[in-house]
Amino acid sequence: MCGGLIGLGLSLSLSLGLVLISGGPAQAVARPADGGAHRSPHTLGLSYATAPASTILCAKVAAKAGYSFNQTVSTSLGQEPQIIVAISVAMAESSCDPGATNHNSGGSQDRGLWQMNSLYHSEVSNSCAFQIQCNADAAWNVSDHGTDWTPWSTFTNGAWKKYLGDAQAAISGGFSFQLASAAGGTCLAADRGDHANGAPVWQWACDSGDRYQQWTVVSNVGALPILRNVGAGTCLYWGGTKAGNAQPIVQWTCEASDGSQQFRFLGSGRMNTDGQAQALVRSNHAGTCVDADGTDHANGAPIRQWTCSGSDGFQMWN
Repeated sequence: MCGGLIGLGLSLSLSLGLVLISGGPAQAVARPADGGAHRSPHTLGLSYATAPASTILCAKVAAKAGYSFNQTVSTSLGQEPQIIVAISVAMAESSCDPGATNHNSGGSQDRGLWQMNSLYHSEVSNSCAFQIQCNADAAWNVSDHGTDWTPWSTFTNGAWKKYLGDAQAAISGGFSFQLASAAGGTCLAADRGDHANGAPVWQWACDSGDRYQQWTVVSNVGALPILRNVGAGTCLYWGGTKAGNAQPIVQWTCEASDGSQQFRFLGSGRMNTDGQAQALVRSNHAGTCVDADGTDHANGAPIRQWTCSGSDGFQMWN
């Protein structure tokens, strides 16, 4: 739970499909996250693994929240990538059940994926706590952008380590989602008729059933990820030597070690109860962000590079 370092002595019961855990009284620790202890086509250069669907769910929202794939945090096992720790903690806290609720003896509740405690983190409303992306963004804030996991009892007592393998599998196996422009309302899509190197990437009316709007985030553990289009099998590419405002972003043959394909999600930390992540997608090579043309939102409207700005809704992706 995201609340404190609590004694173990738990009683478990099931109610409406939610795991309810009775935690002990909170100890004197600063701003703890939970209230007690919990239970929880080929691409060159990448290996594959499988992970439980629940772990994949937490991986998806953790990525858009902004947890780093290659920056590490100190743990009892040594240095581990922030996103691996984030996913493992969520599994230990809630088994990545969005509706998980733990009732503590002091009257507080631990809520959702990262079990945000209602007393210590009253800034996290119930509407946010039980919305998967909002819960991930709240945990991003509490963990100081993924650098400090001591507010979670499952991190300090080592329970998270049980889920390390599943978290690593979720990253190396990849997970897919759409990327929708926060301001434009359109989705990032690969040209379905052209998959050659340099083929277009553009805006399109969002359709969850369109494989050309689905992007798979894949990475070797500890490395920056690439974005592979499910329909085309090609990867998002920032143009190699072309960097700067209005420069192209196109499709390219996937190569995990190509810096022009590697990217970072820059989390906003905004706790949107409608589930909008509002994350920037920044090229590791060019330093620019994926930008939807702000003046044209029709099918086939441009996608291009632009100087990253957290206040530009056309660069924020949900």
